[in-house]
Amino acid sequence: MNSQGTDVSIITPVYKGKKYLKNLLTIIEKATGKVPEHQIEWLLVNDFPEEKVELPSTSVKNLKIKLINNSVNLGIQKTRINGIKKCAGKYVLLLDQDDRISESALRIHLKNINQADVSITNGYVEDENKTLKKIFSTKSQLKCTTNIRYYFYIGDIIVSPGMVMIRKKAIPKLWLKNTLTVNGADDWLLWTLLLANKSNFSTSYHVTYIHTDTGLNTSKNKSMMWLSTEEALNIFKHNITGYKNLCRVFKRRIDLIKAFQLKKRNKFRLYLENLDILFFVIDYKLIRKYLFK
Repeated sequence: MNSQGTDVSIITPVYKGKKYLKNLLTIIEKATGKVPEHQIEWLLVNDFPEEKVELPSTSVKNLKIKLINNSVNLGIQKTRINGIKKCAGKYVLLLDQDDRISESALRIHLKNINQADVSITNGYVEDENKTLKKIFSTKSQLKCTTNIRYYFYIGDIIVSPGMVMIRKKAIPKLWLKNTLTVNGADDWLLWTLLLANKSNFSTSYHVTYIHTDTGLNTSKNKSMMWLSTEEALNIFKHNITGYKNLCRVFKRRIDLIKAFQLKKRNKFRLYLENLDILFFVIDYKLIRKYLFK
């Protein structure tokens, strides 16, 4: 227990999301109830000023709920940063309005993070048919989240920050000061900056999180996502030394995926032109998924 005050701040950006808050309150109350020795803060950051968000109330003694209203629409990264700057917790968990955590999520993260800076757990992706699929099929796949090379050869292998608890002091100042103009890749930038800063990542194969897949992966959304990813890569490349080769790899990885997603080029041929990337894809998506536990 943090004798100085709040142990964990759960930060939820709210954008036209009042309909999610009742269910999310129940979920957070149950998770908080499993760690009665810890003080938990749920910080809602309203990023749609035109819609008034009512501050939820709770009877859970170790849970405090606060509300911040952005004066203008800031976007997801700036809204998260606004919450981080104003939260009281020693640790931070960034939870989207339409996602869920398990009852044991806070207990597992707090045990797992211990002396580490970052705790990463497993989770499920829930599709439109309510079918659940594990994000990491094996512990070996999950362990890849601690190796910066996979973020450049594969991409953002952490589906959402909702499955990650971060020591607030470890959050890179570069990430807090350099916000993306196109939303989407701030997560990738956060993980790579943490690893470049030699932050200690600790993993747990326990499932603590469910990500809701809305099925909105249209070509337009994909195109904007790759613009955001290229912007994030440029921030990393121009501010972090010692990773020139990996930055070149990730640029090829981006171009490769854009070529078959947006230009409909032959995927097999593209991978044959980038054998080093193909090796990592086979390693992560096949070998570590099916041959290792």
